[in-house]
Amino acid sequence: MSRERISRRRFLSGASRAAAVGGVAAGLVVGGLAGYFAGQSTAPVVTRTQTLATTVTAERKGVKAGYFYPGPAKDYGWSFAHDMGRKAADAAVPGSSSSYIELVPDPEASSAIKSLLDQGVDIIFACSFGFMEAMVEAARNNPDKYFVHISGYKSGAAPPPDTTTPNMSTAFAEFYQLYYLNGLAAGAVTQTGVVGYVGAFPIPEVVRHINAFVLGANAMYKRRTGKNIKAYVVWINSWVDPPKAREAAIALIEDQNADVLAFTEDTPTVLQVAEEYTTQKGKRVWSFSHYSDMTNFGPNAHLTGQIVNWGPIYTYFYRMVATNSWEPVDIWTRLGDMTPWRWRRPVEQSLAGKPEGTVYLAPLNPAIPEEAVREIKQRYEEMKELVFEPFSPEGNLGEPIRDQDGNIRIDKGQRADREFLWSDKTMNFFVEYIESPFPRG
Repeated sequence: MSRERISRRRFLSGASRAAAVGGVAAGLVVGGLAGYFAGQSTAPVVTRTQTLATTVTAERKGVKAGYFYPGPAKDYGWSFAHDMGRKAADAAVPGSSSSYIELVPDPEASSAIKSLLDQGVDIIFACSFGFMEAMVEAARNNPDKYFVHISGYKSGAAPPPDTTTPNMSTAFAEFYQLYYLNGLAAGAVTQTGVVGYVGAFPIPEVVRHINAFVLGANAMYKRRTGKNIKAYVVWINSWVDPPKAREAAIALIEDQNADVLAFTEDTPTVLQVAEEYTTQKGKRVWSFSHYSDMTNFGPNAHLTGQIVNWGPIYTYFYRMVATNSWEPVDIWTRLGDMTPWRWRRPVEQSLAGKPEGTVYLAPLNPAIPEEAVREIKQRYEEMKELVFEPFSPEGNLGEPIRDQDGNIRIDKGQRADREFLWSDKTMNFFVEYIESPFPRG
């Protein structure tokens, strides 16, 4: 592989095609395709006791990798998905092995990195935004090792002032497109016209997911009924807190009459609450998978959901190390990325609801009306080539996207680019269909 920096699309598709990008104005792409630009997001942080687990010893030519997670490796959410990706990468590159440290709070990131380096690893993956500065320092002090930070914005590929040493890269797998599709499913099945969302923290990553979900729900529901959807958000200020998630889900059902619940909390709790209401309390409530396929936790309430496969991303870094072809990159995968066929398929051949690439939809419940399934699949395929963008008037039935105060945030002829989606200066609002107040600070 050439040491010359390659484009993201060439890297992801394996081809030399370049993405066409329109002009950028005020954090928006006007009349063009959304750009692939550097940005910032936040990953979960859970403060608990640190533990260590190690896999089999690597063969002589294999890659030895080290990972550390903010949460438990078996939380069925964020850290669990990373651990599945770790195992997939180990299996994909012969002779490779890995170790991991779970439940690492931000202040202990440097200690976790030292523990992994002491094991002789070749490459370290840090799976939380809060680990960024410790990774930057470690990369600077260990030029013979490689470092990958998940959800950060500082790397050897980043523009100044965020450029680091060349042995550090960044990566993220993005869900906002899937949340829009979840919203289409929600708008197709809701009987009350009210949807709810259990949110972790009001950061750009979560806010854009909430807004995308509600835009999709409104687009489908308004076509059905001529009325706007109503949406409510309850913040629990935690990534992993089943009791708070349960309390929030119940409040959305009982107090707001929500009958479809989405969430950002790394356990199946909200889906389990929906299952309880559906099977035990005589009230039909739907919910989703999050990070991994959670169908078994709510078989009668599971609608679809967002799933991530970190395996291809981690495998890519393993192979660079194994073949001595490292170059710093910033990876932001969306629908269709890291698939054998990156481009859209005909609706009849769509793999929506089946594993595909790094981010994909959980199985689609047959309760979703056929015409809605067709639209979900159409949008799923169109988003692979950025033909359709949720954060554009097209994602809002042709109308500008407005905030709760009626201010236009994305006007006709515009669509959000990565900077808009990731920045707390622009992704700092709720769309107009959300009744809950946006946190002011």
